[in-house]
Amino acid sequence: MAVFVGVVCLVVVAGVVWLLARLDSWRPAGLERWNRARGRCPGCGSGRTRTIVSDNRLNGMLECKACSRAWHPDPDSHPPAGP
Repeated sequence: MAVFVGVVCLVVVAGVVWLLARLDSWRPAGLERWNRARGRCPGCGSGRTRTIVSDNRLNGMLECKACSRAWHPDPDSHPPAGP
């Protein structure tokens, strides 16, 4: 009986882990815009950004400290990332 309970618990835990992994990879389109508007990099998703201050066209854009990608902070200024 104890073996049966152990196997059932193991199956339940595996199912919960699988479900959490599936939910982690699911993101609605609106959430991506929300992340970019809050300063998340559209390339790598990092939140470590800085504002570029210069005399050229990059002035006011955000730059990712992780991957060095620069983008305009307006969420509608570029297409959604991903396939």
